[in-house]
Amino acid sequence: MPEDTILIRVPCLAHVIQLSLNELLGHIKACPLNESTETRWTEQRSQSARANATKQDIASTLSKIRNLAIYVNASPQRRETFYNLQGETTKLMPLQDVKTRWNSTFLMLRGAKRLRSLFQPFCDEYERPDLVLDDEEWRQVDYLLFITQPFFDFTVELSKTRDATTHHVFLICNKLFEHLELSITQLTRKKTLWKRQMLQALQAARKKLDEYYSETDNVRGHLYAITTMLAPANKFQFFQTDDWDDRWRTTYRKSIEEHLTVYKERLAQQSISTPSLSLGRGISRLDSMVKPKRPRSTIAGDELSQYLDSPTIDMAPLMFWRENAHRFPTLAALARDILSIPATGAGVERLFNTARDICHYRRGRLSATTIQELMMFLCISKFEIEEEQAAFLQEIFTRDEIEAAKEEKETTPDTVSVDPISDTEEEQTQEEEEVQGRGDIQGIIDHDADPPLPSCEEESTQIRASVRARKRIRRDEDLYKYY
Repeated sequence: MPEDTILIRVPCLAHVIQLSLNELLGHIKACPLNESTETRWTEQRSQSARANATKQDIASTLSKIRNLAIYVNASPQRRETFYNLQGETTKLMPLQDVKTRWNSTFLMLRGAKRLRSLFQPFCDEYERPDLVLDDEEWRQVDYLLFITQPFFDFTVELSKTRDATTHHVFLICNKLFEHLELSITQLTRKKTLWKRQMLQALQAARKKLDEYYSETDNVRGHLYAITTMLAPANKFQFFQTDDWDDRWRTTYRKSIEEHLTVYKERLAQQSISTPSLSLGRGISRLDSMVKPKRPRSTIAGDELSQYLDSPTIDMAPLMFWRENAHRFPTLAALARDILSIPATGAGVERLFNTARDICHYRRGRLSATTIQELMMFLCISKFEIEEEQAAFLQEIFTRDEIEAAKEEKETTPDTVSVDPISDTEEEQTQEEEEVQGRGDIQGIIDHDADPPLPSCEEESTQIRASVRARKRIRRDEDLYKYY
């Protein structure tokens, strides 16, 4: 690699989303502590479940769901009973979340919501009322599912190997900010204890997301802004909203012009070194001699203005630039290079995890060509598994891993209905009002026992506000009547 090569570090957006989600779950003590699913139901756990039954906070609700999943899966007889309660429908089992798997808490809650009608008869048969969730606890599950749904959806889509490039970063962050801000606004008026806890968790998640989002401005050459403009569905109109002030619009437009200058010079050198084909197109040598020379900078400038100021087109970026390379040759050359940058490293990590099965310590002398051919074979065989191979998978993966994969694949299950946060519901007990009046909720939640969360940068990193000019009109709290 040449010494003058500049390396640009691009954070994995999927990891950033999960860090924000972990911050949210950590503030309500909802993060799982176990690295793998637990398969033994002990007397100590049984006593702990009975003691936990009287609590009404979110952490206790999640503990009930986890205990129920362990209780069902720890015994073949109980699994058979749970299967029989489902009749002729697809057989499902309650899941247990683990800290080593992304979105496992969301998948556990969604699976529990789907199996809600089975929990009561199962617990009645085994006389375990301490594992049954009441209506208020199921409402907590609804809130958590509603809040964490976008985190799950974006992580799943970003984990795909194709199409997830850096032009999605601003769009996804904006969607998450809007979702968090709307949820914060709705919960600000709530006085129930667990809703106040969830409000503080949402604020922490937004702060964590903003820390990483503010770092996008420090990436060399405003990479994210350029890729956003190179998407035909965005162009420059993406930055014409009230979320961006004139300073950033000017900066981003100047940045893409500077990038185009390099590609303009490169294309000019290529045109000089390439033999002219004008004689073969019916143009005489005399015509070519008297043809006026136009400065390349003007052509590039006109090309940029023609593209950025034109109406947006709902079209995949790579397909657009492949079809319009003749219209915008300089921009197409820039798009070819810059749109190849992925927004996440999940696809690369997936390939590395698969390659370790090939580059085994017993196969240390495989040549690079052989490894490449084996990986290509796996890409067209192992990654496209047919249904008839499901029996073979059961010999490789555990039952919990197979159940979790099934639940994750159901991205839009019709059988799961989640009620969003309501603007009208608020039933607060006298005890909760007394607790609320004692002071800030920070004194109620103890964070000392929580596992530390990873930080986004070095300690010297300066935390600052989002690069966006947050001009969106906020809902004033005085407009609402508090109950």
